[in-house]
Parts: sequence; structure tokens; C-alpha cells
Amino acid sequence: MPEPEYEPEQEFGPRIADAFQTKADAARGLRSRGLATEARRRVRKRRQALVAGSAAVVVAVAIGGVWGAIGGPSPVSTSASDNSAGSGQNKEAAPRPDLVCPDRHPILTANGDPAPRTGNGLDLETPVYGLQACRYRLTPGATMLLGSASFNATKAQELVDAIKVLPERNPALPVFKCVPEKARPAEAIVLRFATGAGQREVWVQYDGCAGAGFFTGTRTYGLYAAPLKLLLQGTLRPTGGTYLTHLKGW
Repeated sequence: MPEPEYEPEQEFGPRIADAFQTKADAARGLRSRGLATEARRRVRKRRQALVAGSAAVVVAVAIGGVWGAIGGPSPVSTSASDNSAGSGQNKEAAPRPDLVCPDRHPILTANGDPAPRTGNGLDLETPVYGLQACRYRLTPGATMLLGSASFNATKAQELVDAIKVLPERNPALPVFKCVPEKARPAEAIVLRFATGAGQREVWVQYDGCAGAGFFTGTRTYGLYAAPLKLLLQGTLRPTGGTYLTHLKGW
């Protein structure tokens, strides 16, 4: 049986289909390669972003360390330990330079006069910003600084507020009659307050027999235990005194 003869037109259709299939396969290949390339590009971009971010953190840490080393700003602590106001113990590191207790103070040569000089006493209505308390031995020939304690502004103002409500004299304390030689106290305390007008003083007398109390130079406030409890600590605390013997609770 003779082979069937195909006309060129009969082969044209399959060739077109093959051509389209080839182009489609090529397009799919290009598309696949394009997607893979895009995926790799995005991965590289993310990796570069992570590396850049890490480098920025390292640089920031390094700059922060250098800044701290050269004295840049440091965080301010707000912990309760930084605030000594109202605590049982005064935590002020050091007294103000103008409040340091002098070895030689006018009270040592005051001849028993319990009051500071006019103009140097503290008006108890004046706000105070710190206190250095100084305890002195007044015995002639053996005068000296016996002890001291510093107080911050809060404690200083608390002490002033406790004194200024006192009467001129504590009626519970005895009144002594004695010769001048016996009137002189063996020791006393000077309270040196920082104020807006400079350093001002209150003298505290609790020994001898001439009188006891807090003396400002213009006013006298009686000797009571409440202010003394805020004040007397460490080397500032007397071992005794004529009036302290009769004062309870100090």
C-alpha cells in the first residue's frame, strides 16, 4: 500500500505548536531563574542590613564607652539610698567648706557668755541649707574641739523647727546659784548653719550653772530633749552635763 503523502500545510500546525512549547519552556526557565535571582538578592539585602545594624550597635557601644571615660553624662541614680532626708542616720559625705569646725572658735574665749556675737546668730525664721555641729571643751588651759557632726539641709531645717517652738526656759530644769568660777560650763556645742546670707550660729549650753538652752544672740530657747535627740550623735554627744543630768529623754 503506498505511503500517504503529506502536504507541507499538514506539517505546519505541529511545528507551530512545538515552537510555542519551546518558547513557553524557555520563558518558564527564565522566570524560574529570575525568581531565584530575586530571592538571592533579597537574602543578600537582609544580610547586609543585619551586618550594618550590628556595626552600628558596636560603634554606639564604643562611643558610649569613650564618652563615659572622658567624663560625659552618666545616669543619675534615683534609688532610696541616695536620699538621706528623713533617715535615722545622716549620710551627707562631707560638710560644706565654710561650715567646717574651726579648732579655735570664739566660744573658747567667750568667758562663759553663752550667746554668739550680734549679727552672727541665727534668726530661726531664716531657711537653712546645711549644718555643721561642733562640740568644744571650754576648760581654761585645755580648750579644744571634742567632736563634730554634719547634717544635710533637711535635717538642719528639722532641727531649727524643733528649737523655734520652745519657750525661753524649761521649767523642769533646776535654777542654780553659784559663784562665777563655777558658772562657766566645761563644754558647749556650736551649731554652724548655712543660710542665704552666709554662715549663722546657735550656741547650745547644757553644763555649768549659769543657764541652759539654745542661744542665738538675740533670743534664748529652753533646753529640751526633742531637739537634742535630732542633734547628739557620735563624738558630738556629751558624756554628761549639769543640766543634762536633770533632763530626761535626750
